[in-house]
Amino acid sequence: MIGMKHHFEFIVGIVIFVQTAILISRMIIREVFLAVLLDKFTVVYGKKMAVDHLSVSFPEGATGLLGVNGAGKSSLIKGLLGLVPLIDGSATVMGKDIHTDSRQVRQIIGYMPEDDCLIPGLTGVELVRYAGELVGMPGTDAMQRAHDVLFAVGLGEARYRNVESYSSGMQQRVKLAQAIVHHPKLLFMDEPTSGMDPKGRQEMLELIQYISSKFDMSIVLATHILADVERTCDHVVMIHEGRALVQDRVDDLRGEYINTVTIRVEGDRKKFQEILVKKGCTLLGEDRQLLDVKLPDKGNEQLILKAVIETGVVLRKLVPSIQTLEEVFVKRVKGQHADL
Repeated sequence: MIGMKHHFEFIVGIVIFVQTAILISRMIIREVFLAVLLDKFTVVYGKKMAVDHLSVSFPEGATGLLGVNGAGKSSLIKGLLGLVPLIDGSATVMGKDIHTDSRQVRQIIGYMPEDDCLIPGLTGVELVRYAGELVGMPGTDAMQRAHDVLFAVGLGEARYRNVESYSSGMQQRVKLAQAIVHHPKLLFMDEPTSGMDPKGRQEMLELIQYISSKFDMSIVLATHILADVERTCDHVVMIHEGRALVQDRVDDLRGEYINTVTIRVEGDRKKFQEILVKKGCTLLGEDRQLLDVKLPDKGNEQLILKAVIETGVVLRKLVPSIQTLEEVFVKRVKGQHADL
């Protein structure tokens, strides 16, 4: 009996060990798996460099592709979809090469474009069913799925109306429905809240969060509205003039400015900054007027005042740096132009 008991305990221990190893391996794989990987990705229109040798990655989950209008967001997505040619570089989507596996790539991604893609004369359910058939779904499956996703996006009662009769908000919703009808692994959304009133924008952001969790699909949200990214995304890739400014977790980006103050002084700024560094401060960024300084210890603003006295500069501003993504983005854009 004792031998059997030890044998049983040994088997249980092995089972627990194997299950734990599988769980850990899955967590590791999910953590490092990339939804999109770009290497020197380049898109050119005539003499205009829309995407300039971009090398960035988008992890699984919800990632914001952030930039002002004309930054290259739409061109990047269209290049991944094969809608515009690449001049240089390569990319993979969900582990598949966009050049050699282009058909498979299109089957596992959904695309909600910024521009209107609706076909006049079709009802909402007909349009979404047609989108499903285009990616290879049988007609009956596409129709059933069309009903399901239209209810999911809040158009269940309007699914038999012609799409040209839809309001701007409803058109955005049906564009979302056609993008997810085939249950893609990755969803590209190009300015999904464009043209929407505050209530519609709020509902669209809630839909994005719902889809990301309920349907278990990764999302790349291309937008110039920084608050939308803060609301819906865990990661962000900022681009400007076709080049990468930063890629990081949203929380980590904002966390860079914890225990940081923004200063404006008049006088010998160079000497003032040298004294700050000697006192253990870190200079995060500056422009012609303002300077962001990370303090070595929380609440140690006395270092700033001592540096002011030692250097004889005039202190005009000293406030905590409360950073939003918008403030981070503006600082990175200024820093890029300062380096040019």
